[in-house]
Amino acid sequence: MPHAINDENDRVLLLNQKMAKENTRGPYEILYMGNMRRPDLVYKGWNMLINVARYDLVLWSNTDLLLAPNWDVNIRELTNLYDWISLRVVECGAIPSAQTMISKNFGWTAANFDRAGFENFVIGDTANRPVHEPGWVWYCPSILKKDKFLAAGGFGEQPIFPFDQDSHFKAKVEKRGRKFGISNHSYAYHLQRAKENLGAPDRA
Repeated sequence: MPHAINDENDRVLLLNQKMAKENTRGPYEILYMGNMRRPDLVYKGWNMLINVARYDLVLWSNTDLLLAPNWDVNIRELTNLYDWISLRVVECGAIPSAQTMISKNFGWTAANFDRAGFENFVIGDTANRPVHEPGWVWYCPSILKKDKFLAAGGFGEQPIFPFDQDSHFKAKVEKRGRKFGISNHSYAYHLQRAKENLGAPDRA
């Protein structure tokens, strides 16, 4: 889901699509919704997209998250072990991030993103990690099982964003015994809204 509709986000979206196409090994479809900075559509939009998704596994993500090569290779196998799977996330440092993230700057915008540097970093970093482990990184990006997401009622839509309906949903499914795991060989890079675009005007 794009954070805004402007020229910088157009460039981020094209890079997102290019890397998804080149770095994904299994069949997939991409569903987008532009919320035009309407906070009432954040969780409602994700519910709508997941509801109409074609496949049984859903990568919950945003357009400013860029997928590394082979991010999905181990995912299908890991769904036999976990119900909700986190990817490893490399943060550019434009804004503060959770301690579970990896902080390393490979660029803040589509134009200055160092793709080769990021992908080489992933090769080296995965060598030091097991394929998977129980645990949690963050909500976006993560892999959800569509049927279990819908059975749990999806995200609450009231109160609207920035109320953290995602953490409330996570707490709810934890109480139901859902298992959380990390795919340690699945990486994404977060442009964090590409700091320079925050003042860019949206198109109508």
